[in-house]
Amino acid sequence: MAGLELQNTVKEALNALYHHPDDAIRMQADRWLQEFQRTLDAWQVADNLLHDASSNLETLIFCSQTLRSKVQRDFEELPSEAFRPLRDSLTSLLNRFHQGPPKVRTQISLAVAALAVHVSVEDWGDGGIMYWLKAEMNSHTECIPSFLELLKVLPELHYTG
Repeated sequence: MAGLELQNTVKEALNALYHHPDDAIRMQADRWLQEFQRTLDAWQVADNLLHDASSNLETLIFCSQTLRSKVQRDFEELPSEAFRPLRDSLTSLLNRFHQGPPKVRTQISLAVAALAVHVSVEDWGDGGIMYWLKAEMNSHTECIPSFLELLKVLPELHYTG
């Protein structure tokens, strides 16, 4: 399935899951979405839909959970050169959702924290993720709520990660 077609299918499945009156259709949509989350395509589709201003709250929550899960469990699927674009995309999303919705911001924060668990200190630049985070906070002071949330979840993932 092509990227845009797959994005539309994800939106349709989420709509069916949350709004269709038939339980069988909702269960089928749920199974399809769970399978989708395990695919390699889920990385790009979830990222694209999170950056899409037309995505509704259900889509944003699902995609942020998908991306968090992919970073936590399937990071090895990505080539090593994917770290910087992924980090940059997650940073952009932290900035975008600095005022909420809180569930989305939390999932994005968890994804960044999980990314920090998977990559070396050097990959973050001089001083590691904490210096990177300090630079981001200085550059985007309006996004402090996102960065504070990241600081809150970071030790939890490093401890359990």
